[in-house]
Amino acid sequence: MPPVGRAQRFRLSDAVRHVAVADGRRLEKVVINCGAPTLYSNVEDTEDVDTFRSLCRIVVGQQLAGAAAKTIWARFVTSLGGDASLITPEAVLASDMEALRSSAGLSNAKARSIFDLAAHYERGDLSDAVLLDPSLSAAELYAKLTAVKGIGPWSAHMYQMFGLLQPDIFPTGDLGVRNGIKEAFGLRGAGKNGALDEKRDKEKLEAAMAPFAPYRSLAAWYMWRCADTPSFLE
Repeated sequence: MPPVGRAQRFRLSDAVRHVAVADGRRLEKVVINCGAPTLYSNVEDTEDVDTFRSLCRIVVGQQLAGAAAKTIWARFVTSLGGDASLITPEAVLASDMEALRSSAGLSNAKARSIFDLAAHYERGDLSDAVLLDPSLSAAELYAKLTAVKGIGPWSAHMYQMFGLLQPDIFPTGDLGVRNGIKEAFGLRGAGKNGALDEKRDKEKLEAAMAPFAPYRSLAAWYMWRCADTPSFLE
């Protein structure tokens, strides 16, 4: 995996073409039906991201469907002044945790995670400079992020995909991605009703996605589309 730093630039058209033709054109129909991932629409001229805001949004969206995550995020933004640019570590730490949790509709665990994240920024353990350091390795990024309460492998992967726009992340811990793989590849796993299990089916999952490297982030995006609408494969 390449060093983790500022959002990575790559040619989106090349990446989409690779996903469409890889593995005997298995995903060609879903690529045609869905088009290029909107997530990466500006990847070729993207600027550095606001790391704190990106991580807050990822924590808010943990274990939520897309529509619910957007609703809670909008409430969170409103609770901190109504503009996303106002979401800073200082603003979070200056607010009352219970009041913010209640007004935004956050769980207790997510509220504690966001406040702990803000404390890491206040102490200097995390910052834009730290997390956007081009010499930072994937392992170092993971260690820094998972030192925050409530941030684990899934959240770290989402930050790499959505915050840094890294093109070759495979979030095996994401249920939607695994469900999409089950639909797209016709695989049965060790889970209930043949569901693919993150741990017990690890080799099967990695083998399915291997042909799409170095653009597995894009392939994962298409897996979400397949999980939501299996007819995209037709």
